[in-house]
Amino acid sequence: MAQKPPLNVSLDAIKLQPGATMQIQSAEDGQARHEVRYIGVIRGNSVLVSVPNVNGERMWMKPGLSFVIRGFNGRYAYAFTSKVICAREKPFSYVHFSYPQSVEYKVVRHALRIGVTQPATVTTSGDFPAAVTMLDLSASGSMIDSPVSLGKVGDRVHLAFTVPIEEQEVNLSIAAAIRNIYQTDDAGRGRIGLGFEDVSQNDNLILHYFLETRQEEIA
Repeated sequence: MAQKPPLNVSLDAIKLQPGATMQIQSAEDGQARHEVRYIGVIRGNSVLVSVPNVNGERMWMKPGLSFVIRGFNGRYAYAFTSKVICAREKPFSYVHFSYPQSVEYKVVRHALRIGVTQPATVTTSGDFPAAVTMLDLSASGSMIDSPVSLGKVGDRVHLAFTVPIEEQEVNLSIAAAIRNIYQTDDAGRGRIGLGFEDVSQNDNLILHYFLETRQEEIA
């Protein structure tokens, strides 16, 4: 099914809040993405974000270089291209990017779900982590195969797993609630549906990026 093309909106329409997580990527070489924090804007002039750290060092960017800036805001993903104006060290390290004329903005499909077969661990209240296998993954939850009972419907757990981002393994630990239990034997082994809860903006961004990338690889 073809995806709807992104809308072009103003930066104001996104209603970004200070501290929101963004990712920047060089428009010239298309190399690794770096996480930054949104600080604010000088409307019509510049966008202020934190300076990313690379291997423990601040990544200083030359004025005039173009970067693609991406983020996730609730149900929407956005992206725009901007040029470095200047970087400052005081009162803290930050960068001025040029104010974009427009921003690509699209609704992220929460129903997007992909099949996976990968190890994960589930931790229940007061128990040691149980080794499970993830069978599918979406931004809102996962179906897992568990060798042991993890509780009853409504119980809270934590699901820990990794996803590959830019040739690196990113560790995620996400709070979830048991939504469904499909037991296959008396020992409690079976498939369990988990619904994610209180997912941080950064983890949301990672999940959506991974899901969209994997979907493009499958298509």
